[in-house]
Amino acid sequence: MRWINHDLPGEVARELFAARDAGAGEQQQTVILARALGHAYFREWGRRAHGLHIAFSDVEFADFSIG
Repeated sequence: MRWINHDLPGEVARELFAARDAGAGEQQQTVILARALGHAYFREWGRRAHGLHIAFSDVEFADFSIG
């Protein structure tokens, strides 16, 4: 199990809300979130792990806030 506590840029929230408003389902929104987490957390904004594929799966708990 991995606990991730990471700030993502506002662009990610905007993309998620736009997808939701356009009728995107949970799976499509999960892809957006996985891409954002992969880029920010695992790849450190392009400084490492180039080409790493991120799958956001088997999530037991998620808590999001907009600050």
